[in-house]
Amino acid sequence: MRFHGQRQDVSAPGWLRLSELVAEAAADGREEFAPLEGLTGEQRRQVVTLPASIGTLTRVRHLRLYGSNLVRIPPEIGGMRSLEEFTPYTSYRLHWFPYELARLPLLRRSTVSTRALYGNPKTRLPFPVLAEPEAVGAGPLDPAVWGAESVGVCSVCDGPVAGVAGLHQAWVSLRTSGADVLPLLVNACSSGCLDALPSPPAGHLPGPHRGRGVGGLLETVELELFADRFRLYVQDQDAAADTAWADALAPDRRSLVIGTSTDQGVAVTVQVFTAEPPADHDAFDRVVEATVEVPSGRVAVLDDPDGLPVADRFDLLPGLVRVRVSHSSPAAAGDGAPERVRVRLWPVGGGGAEGVRVIKEQERQGV
Repeated sequence: MRFHGQRQDVSAPGWLRLSELVAEAAADGREEFAPLEGLTGEQRRQVVTLPASIGTLTRVRHLRLYGSNLVRIPPEIGGMRSLEEFTPYTSYRLHWFPYELARLPLLRRSTVSTRALYGNPKTRLPFPVLAEPEAVGAGPLDPAVWGAESVGVCSVCDGPVAGVAGLHQAWVSLRTSGADVLPLLVNACSSGCLDALPSPPAGHLPGPHRGRGVGGLLETVELELFADRFRLYVQDQDAAADTAWADALAPDRRSLVIGTSTDQGVAVTVQVFTAEPPADHDAFDRVVEATVEVPSGRVAVLDDPDGLPVADRFDLLPGLVRVRVSHSSPAAAGDGAPERVRVRLWPVGGGGAEGVRVIKEQERQGV
């Protein structure tokens, strides 16, 4: 996965007209700005970013970019200190946003096409792996590599960034407004500024990260499944689940069945790792492992084998996949809370075809 690499043609009629509209909005102090509505369809297609002068619109409260052709938003949007509502809806080429968006003090509402975003829990587009900083010659950066044609100011402290050699890039997913969690690109001047970033909400990769995950964790997704007949399923996307099961986790060559203590709703956290994750068994009532063959390279986690066509899938290297299932009882979660099950997946290559292993056992009801 790479950034969109298009450079903005600053001689295009659409860009020139957009720059005029920004200047007009700055001069008249308007509170709502929908610049694309002042462009023709052809002119809109010529615009892949916004001019840096967008930061001069300090009185705009609502910025509307509905149906744009934009591939990136400039960090200068952080200058729009009065912005309360941001609407880039149906801008399907916007897969990420600058961290400066999270620093706007009044931003409370946004309407974003979240299925187009990197790291979205439903579509799970992978984050581009960020380039390692190195000294480069003068001139604009390659936006396909860096996500920008130039970086001069730190996203976190507003201090100077001393060229690419002094650039510390990272991804972090944050709730900038409303319910949307957005993937944000941070261009920091130091590792200290990265350490000062807020923590992402549950269900998203811990940050900051560089697109390879954190501590081997590549992906984490929260699912709500219905454990019909006290069972859930983990399987190769092309396999048929085995209905025979025992000991709360029944392996077949390409599928396994997880027994639950309830036949109702279960909160399931699925995490994908590059290798075996560290043990944290003390936090759970029961921990069991097994190995599944996944020749397709896609693992499905679901509550009904008939629902395989629409089940959530997780990408791993084709071959053997180790599955660690950790259970928390409903009682531990509190009255009325669902049972919680965490499923961790990681590739084990051509070896490691170990069978079922009960790591931790505690008497449970219903299995």
